[in-house]
Amino acid sequence: MAFSVTCWNVEFFGSKRKGDMNADVVARIDRVFNYLHDEIDTDIYVIFEANGQQVFGPATTLFPDYHWDITEGSGSQDILIGARRPVFITERTEFARGFNGPLRPGSLVTLTDGGVNYSMLFLHLKAADEAIDFGVRVHQHEKARSLRKALDGAAPAGERANFIVAGDLNSVGLGLSFSDSDITLANEVARVKEMYSSRWDRMPVRAKSHDVTFWNGPGSSSPPSDLDHVAAAEQIRFAGVAGADVEVKGWPERATDAQKAKWIRDYSDHALLRFEVLGTGP
Repeated sequence: MAFSVTCWNVEFFGSKRKGDMNADVVARIDRVFNYLHDEIDTDIYVIFEANGQQVFGPATTLFPDYHWDITEGSGSQDILIGARRPVFITERTEFARGFNGPLRPGSLVTLTDGGVNYSMLFLHLKAADEAIDFGVRVHQHEKARSLRKALDGAAPAGERANFIVAGDLNSVGLGLSFSDSDITLANEVARVKEMYSSRWDRMPVRAKSHDVTFWNGPGSSSPPSDLDHVAAAEQIRFAGVAGADVEVKGWPERATDAQKAKWIRDYSDHALLRFEVLGTGP
């Protein structure tokens, strides 16, 4: 193994409003960090929807050997990154520019292993199925692909960049009130996979141990959904987990709806993605 990564959307990690702390919020923050510490061991942790002011203490206390970095976003919507080995983190503000207001920036994490560079772009894309939201996601994917081209230009002659895009891509589809030609969630996921696997990008979306990663639990109006993904340059080799490149941890592993609902209440409506990079080559 060269290095390992966990990325996870922990919905409202902290309180929705700064300073609005209570016993339940504090207990959940501690529960999440203890779960990561005790059960999920990786070199890099990426947590979406973090409130930096509220998670700073538990992160630095429980993970004293990690360096922590957070984006400057909209309060509880920041990206928190912890790394226990040297990395270079760049806030990608182009992903924070929406058509109708500011969004979340992306985080580009660059790691060198054995003289080989790996660039990982972590994204929490625009949600909702209205036309403007769908358009923003398309725009954000195009920005990721443009970054891929720029990194290819900086790679050694004859090589392509070791580029990874991972996170909550929120591929929820497009609902058109005036047409029956909607783009379903499954349609958008298929289009994203086709786009990143194209002969220009050549960075397929990697198979996961569970397809679905998001659910609000029993009684929710939203079905279990396939929202979180890892796309990686084709030359990057991953350690296999249950016949897949990416391991999904959390509520999808639970056997019953009651067990899944409890995990969702205790932690998040998103499962977490964990992957191990072995290196590059055939």
